[in-house]
Amino acid sequence: MTVERRHHVQVAGSGPATLFFAHGFGCDQTMWRLVQPACARRFRTVTFDLVGAGQSDLSAYDPQKYSSLQSYADDVLELVSQFGQGPVVFVGHSVSAMIGLLADLKAPGRIAAQVMIGPSPCYLNDGNYTGGFERADIDALLGSMDNNYLVWSSTMAPVIMGAPDRPELGAELASSFCRTDPDIARQFARVTFLSDHRAQLPRLTTPTLILQCSDDLIAPVAVGQYMRQAMPNATLKIINNIGHCPHLSAPGAITEAINDFLVSQGLETQNTIPAAIASEAQDLLDQAPCGLAQTDAQGLLRRANLVFCQWLGYTPGELVGQRKFQDLLTTGCRIFHCTHSLPLLQLQGSVSEVRVQMLRKDGQQLPMLLNARRHAQHGEVVDEFAVFVAQDRDRYEKELVQARTKLEAMVAHANDLQAEASDRAIFAEQMVGIVSHDLRNPIMAMLMSAELLGKGGVTADQSDVLDLILRAGDRASRLIANLLDLTQARLGSGLSVSPASIDLHATVAGAVQELSQVYPGRVLRHVRQGASRCTADADRLAQLVGNLVSNAMAYGEPGAPVVVTSTREDAFFSLSVHNHGRPIPAGIVDGLFEPMVRGCEQVNADRSVGLGLFIVSEIAKAHGGTVSVTSTLEGGTVFTVVIPQAPEA
Repeated sequence: MTVERRHHVQVAGSGPATLFFAHGFGCDQTMWRLVQPACARRFRTVTFDLVGAGQSDLSAYDPQKYSSLQSYADDVLELVSQFGQGPVVFVGHSVSAMIGLLADLKAPGRIAAQVMIGPSPCYLNDGNYTGGFERADIDALLGSMDNNYLVWSSTMAPVIMGAPDRPELGAELASSFCRTDPDIARQFARVTFLSDHRAQLPRLTTPTLILQCSDDLIAPVAVGQYMRQAMPNATLKIINNIGHCPHLSAPGAITEAINDFLVSQGLETQNTIPAAIASEAQDLLDQAPCGLAQTDAQGLLRRANLVFCQWLGYTPGELVGQRKFQDLLTTGCRIFHCTHSLPLLQLQGSVSEVRVQMLRKDGQQLPMLLNARRHAQHGEVVDEFAVFVAQDRDRYEKELVQARTKLEAMVAHANDLQAEASDRAIFAEQMVGIVSHDLRNPIMAMLMSAELLGKGGVTADQSDVLDLILRAGDRASRLIANLLDLTQARLGSGLSVSPASIDLHATVAGAVQELSQVYPGRVLRHVRQGASRCTADADRLAQLVGNLVSNAMAYGEPGAPVVVTSTREDAFFSLSVHNHGRPIPAGIVDGLFEPMVRGCEQVNADRSVGLGLFIVSEIAKAHGGTVSVTSTLEGGTVFTVVIPQAPEA
């Protein structure tokens, strides 16, 4: 088994010296996360777990071997031998300060400087020496651990941590205690609290910085003062702080003190960042309005700001060095992260606005947006993540999708209704065509019968009745013809025409003469202009004139004449019908040639079904022409049909 694997060694940074960070009782290397990164900007740093703690290989733990601190010191020397480059500075917290002392004494000169945070060579009061505890206190503490280690952990962790304004730090320390194997923790506690290394203090000549908190229940200030007097090359600095873990509760002060000490030892580097600035930067990161995290190339979390931890419901110690970033994602997002985000990071170095679902510690899902960047840091590949809670955006997008789905359903329903209406309209028009076609024969039979009866001997009254039958039948016949034309125009390809060379004026004159018999009480005149030959369907032109005249008779002034004008020009011919009377309302002119539209609502509905002008428009279109209308009170109403013609030879 390699030393690196046994102690879960993490190396970062570069510089003229190597700083080894050793954690205290019940902790692991993640406790250095607020101090080590600042040091890694200037020095090579090594963090590790003592055997039996954190992610060390528990199979390497032997109760007999580790019955004294010397075995831990031997492990430190092995780590220094393998990972130490240049001068070595050993930074030990609490019991690890004594481990560093023992290692230094066993291999003098290998460690260039010592930094001891909250150290104590002996925890028992002894005569004039104040260690902080009576033997009964230690026995009670160890007995409490033996009886219920978990209760002891949750009770003692806040007391040891101190930092009354930061309860989350006490919870983090309690969580760290609880992750430690109880049997290993109990033995390590006995080795820690029952050891006495006061005799070794005068032998340590290595430059040493002692950092003692102003209010520390575990290692009071008196212990630091004793060590400074006993050690020939020691410096004592009191940190204004409550508790035994200032590297968590006052990381800026610890970093600044270490930096000043290394400068005094000639180990400073250029571009050194002042510790106060580093502390402010860390506070800024912890209070950022987003979650920030750094991982190694395999996804193991190396750093995480407080916002990231709080959003997910973890303490920093439960994440940093313990969990991989991808393990915090739901199954689907984890697959997407591994198959999409990570390959993109490798190819282009960054990804942005990736939607992910992250898992809180309590199992709840938290929608987030993720930005990530991959880069090299001190020779290692690291990934930087920024995550933003997207609950409001997630809710908005869900509502948007629901609204879109509802709208699509409404559109589909409207299309179905439109299709049904279209089917019904087509069916109705087909029925109109069928019925109109079938009505032609009985109407024709009625008209022929009336004509035959009129040729025999009839009285005057009978003649009047027969005339009424003929007029009504003729009107019905025209109505049926219009309905058939409507069906053909709407359901077919338009009205059919059979253009031929005809006499325009004669065709119109014949239609006017027939219409004069239909409207015997009205004045109907025909005006001829220009040449007479044209190319058109004579029957359709007669039908067109009939519909326009019928419209003029229906809407024109009863006593005023209706004038039909046929005009032949070089490139077209035109037909117009003029009548006097009330003008057509401007609001209906645009739709006047649509079926079922009348020129005036006051006209009796039984006089027209509104097909005449539609048929006129269709006849004009069939000839390639157009129809237009002008209507004023002074000038009357004029419908004009213009049909293009080839110029006459």
